[in-house]
Amino acid sequence: MCGILSIVNIKTNGTSHDLLRASSIIRHRGPDDEGFLTWTPGGKPKIWAGGDTAKSTFDHYKYEYLAPETEFRVALGHRRLSILDLSPAGHQPMVHAETGVSMVFNGEIYNFAEIKLELEAKGYTFYSHSDSEVLLLAWVEWGKACLPKLNGMFSFVILDPRNGGKVFAIRDRFGVKPLYWTKLNGRVIFCSEIKQIRVADGYRLSINKEKVFQYLAHGLVDTDEQTFDTEVYQLKGGTFAEIDLVSGNGDVKIERWYHLKPKAWTGTEALAIDNFRALLQDSVRLRMRADVPVGSCLSGGVDSSAIVCLARRVLEDLGDHKGQKTVTACYSDPRFDEWKFAEEVVKQTEAEPHRIFPSFDRLTKEFETLLWHQDDPFPSTSMFSQWCVFAGAAEVHLKVMIDGQGSDEQLAGYGGNDLALYTGLLKKGKYGALWSESRNFKKTKGHYPIGFVLGALQECLPKWSLKMFPAKYRVVKPEIRSWLKVPTEQIQRAQYDSLQSGLIAQVLGTPLPSLLRFEDRSSMAWSIESRVPFMDYRFVEFTLGLPENFVYKDGLRKTILRKAMRGVMPDMIVDRTDKMGFVTPEELWLREEGTAWFRERVTTTL
Repeated sequence: MCGILSIVNIKTNGTSHDLLRASSIIRHRGPDDEGFLTWTPGGKPKIWAGGDTAKSTFDHYKYEYLAPETEFRVALGHRRLSILDLSPAGHQPMVHAETGVSMVFNGEIYNFAEIKLELEAKGYTFYSHSDSEVLLLAWVEWGKACLPKLNGMFSFVILDPRNGGKVFAIRDRFGVKPLYWTKLNGRVIFCSEIKQIRVADGYRLSINKEKVFQYLAHGLVDTDEQTFDTEVYQLKGGTFAEIDLVSGNGDVKIERWYHLKPKAWTGTEALAIDNFRALLQDSVRLRMRADVPVGSCLSGGVDSSAIVCLARRVLEDLGDHKGQKTVTACYSDPRFDEWKFAEEVVKQTEAEPHRIFPSFDRLTKEFETLLWHQDDPFPSTSMFSQWCVFAGAAEVHLKVMIDGQGSDEQLAGYGGNDLALYTGLLKKGKYGALWSESRNFKKTKGHYPIGFVLGALQECLPKWSLKMFPAKYRVVKPEIRSWLKVPTEQIQRAQYDSLQSGLIAQVLGTPLPSLLRFEDRSSMAWSIESRVPFMDYRFVEFTLGLPENFVYKDGLRKTILRKAMRGVMPDMIVDRTDKMGFVTPEELWLREEGTAWFRERVTTTL
């Protein structure tokens, strides 16, 4: 896990002032090592040291230090958090000596060992044990065709000087790792965090009013490629940017390299449960590949508990079943505390637990730092609980954490999926199933889902028929703005006509991209790599292709996850139906000890 940047000067050479500043401001993403590369057409790429280049790297390679006035056409910068191959051989930027292809990479390629075997069979020799070198040589061999082979979370920039020269910037399938870009004063800048752009010469903030409206009116962020700055963009998951250096026009061509295609399941539920468990187990196994200790975020909910219990099985295979550390956010008020659930998981897995206690006082002291790391706003203080968990992980010297992010969006974990479910059942004429789900809703909630059923009915009927409904029961659809729609090749409507289409939209549009941004910034602020097994693309394509009643049935969400984990994690967790997540006593803070603080900040901002 690292921080990356690249500056491409379109027509004339630039100097490295901005390169050095942009690297310095993200030291938290990679305090272990630093490196730079510069290239000008007609020459060879040259690697430089920086102020934070590790002594072992400097002694091994004898690099010169990059001076602020160094000129270049294209430059790469890298901050390293050493996870795989901690030796100088894993230093970046990396260059392929024969072709000059150069790379800076952030993330992990979990199946790098398997790809390495394929490349060795083609005659390639490796000088490190890192996934970075595997990725570089995969690009040398296959170019863009290597991307579908990769199982991981990644963003990387490639300088390919062959045939005149091109620069590519690539983001993983679902955008687990960040990648931003802008055009500024004859340069194109790619980077891991927006703050790297904000320190560049000539940068001026230009507020994106549409994004501000989304946030203030609906609490929405990260819904598309736009950011809160009209001139700064993020590459969406599954896309890449390409700049042709020969043309010299600086056009940034963006293409989609990955299209989510759920794999329709036609087998039995029993076999689906077995496949579900096997895929998730293998995803956890791959994400525990590291040369440093791997810990787990444990809330006590179904998702994180499943990950911790599966990790125990991986550790058993490695002969170190007591080697797992967990970190849990706890509160003195039992309404917001999940320790009794997390403790059951800890007991079963024999993990080493670490508890942290977020407080309002700590929030007031660290709020500005938290906001600075996030770059863009966030909608609630649940972010603060997550922030404290990663801080706790850093306190016990963990550099890698795995958690349950991404399960809710795939497995109908949120309330509000009922409307999409009922709409789909009505459209398919499954009236018996609709009645059964309505009765089970009443069993769990204490009342029938009248609003959801009426909404589904009105979605299925012609518009003129809305007059048939009394005004108080009439469901008025909100205006569907273009920014709420996910890519048209993946889903056509923002008003979902089935549970599956709603889940796809949650994965690709909102809220998952924002949650991944929160997690990346909060973990990297403490120099920790966060891994998310539920986001393995094999698993995502499998779950989103399942029959809906495998996922949400009889009023119970995450049905297949619960069935697959029965006997793997405590029954107390399997049978949980309440949902808390990274909860904080936000309402109490607003109404009691934090009232004055919140009002002062709102008044000052206005």
